Amino acid sequence: MHKATTTRQDAVAENVKLKTELGVQLLRVTVKCLDEPDQLAGLLLVVFEDQPTPRKVRLGKAAPAAELGSAAAVAALQKELQYTKHRLQTTIEEMESSLEELKSTNEELQSANEELQSTNEEAMTNKEEMQSLNEELMTLNMQYLSKTEELSLAANDMKNLLDATEIATIFLDNDMVIKRFTPPVARIIALLPADVGRPITHFASNLRHEKLAQDVRLVIDRLVSIETNIQTTSNEWYAMRIMPYRTFDNYISGAVITFTDITALKILTSQLQESSRMAEVVVETVREPLLVLDNQLRVLAVSHAFAELFRLDAAQAKGKLLADLDGGTWQQPALRQRMEAVLRDPTTTFDDYIFNAEFPEAGHRELLVYGRCIVSTGALSSKLLLGIKDVTPE
Repeated sequence: MHKATTTRQDAVAENVKLKTELGVQLLRVTVKCLDEPDQLAGLLLVVFEDQPTPRKVRLGKAAPAAELGSAAAVAALQKELQYTKHRLQTTIEEMESSLEELKSTNEELQSANEELQSTNEEAMTNKEEMQSLNEELMTLNMQYLSKTEELSLAANDMKNLLDATEIATIFLDNDMVIKRFTPPVARIIALLPADVGRPITHFASNLRHEKLAQDVRLVIDRLVSIETNIQTTSNEWYAMRIMPYRTFDNYISGAVITFTDITALKILTSQLQESSRMAEVVVETVREPLLVLDNQLRVLAVSHAFAELFRLDAAQAKGKLLADLDGGTWQQPALRQRMEAVLRDPTTTFDDYIFNAEFPEAGHRELLVYGRCIVSTGALSSKLLLGIKDVTPE
């Protein structure tokens, strides 16, 4: 069996004696290494075959070895000795081979041990690096958490700022898709939070302005701002401003539309314009020569009596500086100082200032001039009322 296993060939032993109840039986013992089928590969097949056995051998009556003759005994001993030597040589070779294999295995184990030690050192180094990397990641995580809190706080501040201003604001991208808007927009365009992500062109507004989409496209394409006052269908007024949306790296990422409610301002402006017209009408219709001047001493209103006295065209006199009227006749330092003093301190006045001058159309005139600031809605304004009384001797 050992020979068959070592050589991977059939091993045969002849004339093997087997003691039985009837005597001794000669056998041929054959050991085969099986290579197939796959299920039996690597197993050994041991075959015992009966051999013809002489009667004397079966009955155990064979002659002693001494009787067989010395030649046969020597041959048998030499054969057994040769077999033993062969077995011993095979055993020695197997031991040497096993020893070499053990040495090789030991070297491999030593090399593997060194590799394992190197791997262990690398693992320890990697562990330290991982610990360092983990600490860096923890630091970065804390920084990111801090930045996230700052961004969240900034977003809350921005939301509260936009809500506090009560300015209707719409943020659009380059495709005019709504990115964000403030609640006051609902008074102009019926937008809901679910409308974020839809184009602004899908919604109708109550503005008396049909070119909103064209204006937004113009701002995005040409990077210009558009400002205009627009009235709604409910007679409200808004100052609309469209500006490009610029990122921190100066990249244009859409447009921003703001609507500022100026209804009260429009009403006040209209009222002021009406009051101004009424004041002009009053000034123009009074019987005394009067002028209304602004803080630059520019003529705002001229009474009919003043125009007749100095033979001026009232319409042409409006908008001119007082120094330019009548060829500069009014440009006297003493009179100018009094008027500028009243404009600097609206609570002061001057009365009956004697003014003698030669006028191109009216000739020589002796005038009594007084000045004071105009009171508007209970407060002093920066407009100067200049009254004149003609005391020229006839």
